[in-house]
Amino acid sequence: MRKLVQKKKKGANSAASRGGFGNVSVKEQKTKKKEEQDDYAAYPALDDKIKQTLISSNTDVATNVQDLSQELYDRLGGIYGFDNFNYPEGWFDEDDKDDGESNAMSLNEILSSGGDYSKEPKGVSSDFSDLLKPSQSSTRSSDVSDLIASATGGATSNQEKSNEKMSETSKLNISNIQAFSKFRVLNVDPMVLAVDDFLTCEECDKYVDLCRNPKKRTSNNDMPLMSRSKTVGKDSSSKAQRTSTTWFHHFKSVPELVAKATRLMGLDTIDRWEEPQTVRYQQSEKFTWHLDALAPSESLNDMGGQRVATLLVYLTDVGENNGGSTMFRDLGGEGEKYLKVQPKKGTALLFFPAAGGVPNTPFDIRTLHAGEALAADAPEDKWIAQMWLRENSKYQISGPPGNSHSDATDAINKFCNSD
Repeated sequence: MRKLVQKKKKGANSAASRGGFGNVSVKEQKTKKKEEQDDYAAYPALDDKIKQTLISSNTDVATNVQDLSQELYDRLGGIYGFDNFNYPEGWFDEDDKDDGESNAMSLNEILSSGGDYSKEPKGVSSDFSDLLKPSQSSTRSSDVSDLIASATGGATSNQEKSNEKMSETSKLNISNIQAFSKFRVLNVDPMVLAVDDFLTCEECDKYVDLCRNPKKRTSNNDMPLMSRSKTVGKDSSSKAQRTSTTWFHHFKSVPELVAKATRLMGLDTIDRWEEPQTVRYQQSEKFTWHLDALAPSESLNDMGGQRVATLLVYLTDVGENNGGSTMFRDLGGEGEKYLKVQPKKGTALLFFPAAGGVPNTPFDIRTLHAGEALAADAPEDKWIAQMWLRENSKYQISGPPGNSHSDATDAINKFCNSD
């Protein structure tokens, strides 16, 4: 578990402003393997320069459950804008004190040193794989803005009187939920994380039942609504790429999911979340290659801005060799065609569709993914819960009728105070 340290204040910096990889190769491939002549190969291949930015994970951290390293927490803050991601208990207390200086090398120092580690503190490894080791540091790494401020005579984060804190007006007791510790790092850049035991088996069963028996599980004014979610496909008919069924839920109907998602991302309010969804894939159903980021428009910022995080939670197991995995086309390791994430009941999958690369581009093309077709003879349906986080709190809820963020306050606090 990440150790508690004094929180440094950072300037506001939108994740979307950091950009994402939007450039792809414009050259048509002269030849394609026969097995790639299908709807899973609709997008052009990544440009070679973009391929060089990919950093796969090693087998240990991709399969073994552990907390994230300090450097990965810094990466989540510095690249994706989530400075308070999975914060430990007491993270926002004003009286927190640093418990000693750390000799750990920061990510910024590693990346800016030009490969010369001759002046490293004793015991610090220069291997980039250190990013994947659980954190042993007692302090957070220095932010680049501190280095600039020190050089120019400006005020550093340590010199400012107050830390970045939770909203004073927040009515949600999100911080009562314990920090998560069962992470698997499936890919480093772009970052793809799995969080085991994110939902309990009972919570998973509840959400499936909300859709199977809505009248039994809900009242007349909070029943789920069947609908479709907007995604960026290869053309104007991209919606037809999806052959599953989707239910939109009232926030108050799924307090466990909303509260835990908010806690994981280090937020104190829920007003940046889109409507919670449950999706069912039956035999042979799939969702072909797509991007979760939204197409740019002049009105996007006034509608909540870009999608900056995707959170999926597998509500059922589908078993081996039954399909149904979440596939990332360009993130497979050496010798692997795709990065494939097999559904595991209660496990969350988190990635970031609109940040992490070339500035001023609307989305990260490297996060292209698909829902693999469920086998025609699969014994069980595949069920997932999904949530998208917007860039700002201007998002206007589209359904179900009467749904609102504020109406979920009592249900969320009841769950947060239940332990």
